[in-house]
Amino acid sequence: MRARQGSRVGQIFADGHQIDEALRSAVRQVIRKHRKHNAPVVIWRNGRTAWVPAEDLKTTAQPTAALKSKRVSKRGR
Repeated sequence: MRARQGSRVGQIFADGHQIDEALRSAVRQVIRKHRKHNAPVVIWRNGRTAWVPAEDLKTTAQPTAALKSKRVSKRGR
């Protein structure tokens, strides 16, 4: 399914920042929940899945510069 370029959904996908923030928020919530229940988190590391104890993962209130998306607009194509 393809969103029309001028639509609100199309603008959200083109910009991507709202999507990136929603994903970061979801990850923070999952880590908090796994810590609460002492359950490991499955992550992708070095081309494979890995089980990591939730207490070994850090959550931050603000995303670090390394986690910020480097999206490129597709309008220039």
